[in-house]
Amino acid sequence: MKRFIAFLLLGIIFQNRVQAQTLAEGIVFEKRVHSFGTIKEVNGKVSYTFVFKNNGNTPVTISSINSGCGCIGNAVSKKPVPAGGKGQVTVTFNPEYKSGFFSKEIVVMSNNDKEFNRVWVEGTIIPSEKPIEHEYPYNFGSGLYLRLEVMAFGYVKAGTTKQMELHYANATDKEMNLGFVVEDNKGNLLFKNPGKIGAKAKGITSFSFTMPYLGNDDITYKVYPYVNNKKLAKPVAVKILNELNFKNKAAKPAAVTK
Repeated sequence: MKRFIAFLLLGIIFQNRVQAQTLAEGIVFEKRVHSFGTIKEVNGKVSYTFVFKNNGNTPVTISSINSGCGCIGNAVSKKPVPAGGKGQVTVTFNPEYKSGFFSKEIVVMSNNDKEFNRVWVEGTIIPSEKPIEHEYPYNFGSGLYLRLEVMAFGYVKAGTTKQMELHYANATDKEMNLGFVVEDNKGNLLFKNPGKIGAKAKGITSFSFTMPYLGNDDITYKVYPYVNNKKLAKPVAVKILNELNFKNKAAKPAAVTK
């Protein structure tokens, strides 16, 4: 998510810069769109060099290459390209953590960023198989991996119900039977056991909690996973905060220090 936001902000900055510049009509690229075709994420970065001709009457210098996609631009021809001469711009695309079709715009700035031009790279990415820990970082043993080890419901109002999802994965090459047992459950925490999970399969189960009307205590549960009817040593912690308890604390006058 942070990476996506960073790229989005870069895109907005580049767009604002381009809107303030003039189209470099003297720069004519031999092709504006290059297709990498089908590439594999595991093979890493791919590059292509765009060739352009200076059809203007004065020399032109590529000042910078910008993109909001994480593409890397490099002006191969760093010296001024004379009128009638040719220059090159290389674009490198990193397919890491991407999949499927992509089409990325690269803005080529020239003459001290006063003028701009555009080229594009596109293609289709075949993603590589990631270690299961990338998506499910918590190893509970017996081939079971979970995305959370603590389910924090936050504040729940008396009489209301809140839900949370628990993502799980079977890292083994065999089918497993997965269930959960709540220690000291008084019936307020409800869920459906996943049951049979295929080899290398993933899934989601939902937990719901209803805050009782009586009492204002915060509540913590230990939820033990069972794999093939075997209780695992490590529990999932479920933590619920009572909104009434929060309100009581907020209403209590702060201590006066002398």
